Amino acid sequence: MERPPAYQPVCREDEDESLAQLEEKDGIAWNANSTEIIPTNTRSFVVFLSIMLLSLSANVLLVMDNGKLRISRDTGKTAYTGLTFDTPLPYHAMSEYWNPNISDSDMEAAWDAIDTNAMAVSLHDDYANSVGLPPSTPFPWDTERSIYYVKGIHDLHCLKLIRKAIVSKHNGNDQAFNLHHIYHCLDGIRQDIMCAADDTPMPAPVAHHVGEGQIRQCRDWNKLIAWARRPDQHACYDFDDYREATNTLELFAFCPPESPYRPFQQAYFEFHGHKDPYEPKETREQVVIF
Repeated sequence: MERPPAYQPVCREDEDESLAQLEEKDGIAWNANSTEIIPTNTRSFVVFLSIMLLSLSANVLLVMDNGKLRISRDTGKTAYTGLTFDTPLPYHAMSEYWNPNISDSDMEAAWDAIDTNAMAVSLHDDYANSVGLPPSTPFPWDTERSIYYVKGIHDLHCLKLIRKAIVSKHNGNDQAFNLHHIYHCLDGIRQDIMCAADDTPMPAPVAHHVGEGQIRQCRDWNKLIAWARRPDQHACYDFDDYREATNTLELFAFCPPESPYRPFQQAYFEFHGHKDPYEPKETREQVVIF
């Protein structure tokens, strides 16, 4: 019986030859005197890659957290007035503006009392440009300012006009209304409702009382009016919601005593005199008697 071959140490020349073959095959420089299982350059790459992955993960988490923080802090602050949704108000299915248990005259008085004259504001052209507003009609009493119309107040004017036309028709009054103006108002309100896309689910436990008492976060309407009525932004504007002005400059003839534009407005009309702002004139626009 043959004995297994005895262990024979590899001679130095054979060892060098084997290492050379490995290097040629794998493209890696092996050191016979080193105890490293993974070569130094490979370990460095693994460490570098691990650090990069950790850094990337940390940045992704940071971006996600910041996004959540921005969402949680989003109060709907506007770029113009700085108003936010900081005013909780209950929604009512009935109010002083509509309630079958109060008289028509009381509801009419409530609607007529809504002041929409703050709709027009005079904004400095530099400010308008800084917040990205397009150019507008020049303000008559300051060449560095232009006239803009506040959207929410304009919509309220439109609601007053539409309601007045409906009530006048219902009561058989002979008041004339510009049908194109009413169509303009209806489409403007439609666009604003669809733009806002209010997704609040409203409860309806009782018929015709949808959302009754539901608390909503609103912007402060009084603060909006105060912003529009600032002396430097007050457009000296006063108009009738239900009539069409023909001499429109006359609508800007109501500068309050504290207005910096009052001397210019007074000087102009002292020289040129006043006209009837609602002077009847021929028009091609459709006017209907409701």
